[in-house]
Amino acid sequence: MSPADEVRIHSGQLVLLNSIGRNEHWLQDWLAEDMSRLGLGSLKIVEQEQTQAGGGSLDLLAASEDTYYSVEVQLGEVDANHGFRVFDYWARNRRRYADKKHVAVLVAESASGRYRTALEELAEFVPLLVVELRSWRGGDEVVMVSDLVIQNQNLDLSGTPLAVTAGATRTENDWRESMTQDAWQFKQLFVGWAQQNVGSVFVDYSPKSYVGIRVGRRVWAPLWPRKDGAYVYLPDPDHSRDEESPAFNHFRDLLEESGISLSWTQNYNAGANPISLRLRATDLQNPSVQKLLIATHGAIASDSVPWSSVNPQEPEAFEAMEHPQR
Repeated sequence: MSPADEVRIHSGQLVLLNSIGRNEHWLQDWLAEDMSRLGLGSLKIVEQEQTQAGGGSLDLLAASEDTYYSVEVQLGEVDANHGFRVFDYWARNRRRYADKKHVAVLVAESASGRYRTALEELAEFVPLLVVELRSWRGGDEVVMVSDLVIQNQNLDLSGTPLAVTAGATRTENDWRESMTQDAWQFKQLFVGWAQQNVGSVFVDYSPKSYVGIRVGRRVWAPLWPRKDGAYVYLPDPDHSRDEESPAFNHFRDLLEESGISLSWTQNYNAGANPISLRLRATDLQNPSVQKLLIATHGAIASDSVPWSSVNPQEPEAFEAMEHPQR
């Protein structure tokens, strides 16, 4: 008997939680009991009913490594009250935990009503995820299914269950057919160079807008294809998320000599990949570009230290690290 033959299929219908005697507090507790139910991977609860200094309380504050998720939960259709509160709590936690990356997460049974357009537009500018948590009843059982309906495209969710429901999953063939020959060649050369010079990397084709070059679960270098290459977003070698670092300044000056410009994109991937640059295939032979790639790859190692602190042979970067006010 094949695995498909062992799956039992039943008819069911969409139901609202309040129709089966559940309320918002129950849903909050159900998620807190196992945050993987949200579909964002292995999250850990930091605090439930987090009290705010200005009043009110955030339903759930969860974390994955150095990213904090401010989660507001509600039954029924998204309303203005919860829609604004999730941004209020997200903003407060950004100030309270300034050393963390922060994402706002709004969870509701439906997000298709009046405020859908506003949330979609806001997600263009802030790290917002909107998750519909639908309940399907069959017999005496209810199955709850999370579906990502709105996403800030700078947030990397590949590798999580919600990446599939986001409608963003692509394959290698999809990318090969949609990219120009030069862009595909750049991707191939980039991956080949990385595997030869920095170690094993995994190519994640599932995101809708970029090809993710991953090290473990971490996206080291998302490639946004262009006609003759790609925009590449990289971690900061000095681990900075908010401000341009000594390492960034050093590599910016170094690359300017080759006519390559570095930019600081603070909010990309919730601050995890703030350094961006435009590359073509020939740029991968540039020693300065190679130095930057090696430094940014090293920054995502679990035991890494700021690049500038161990590179005194680069006097300008080291001096800036020691005397940041000068």
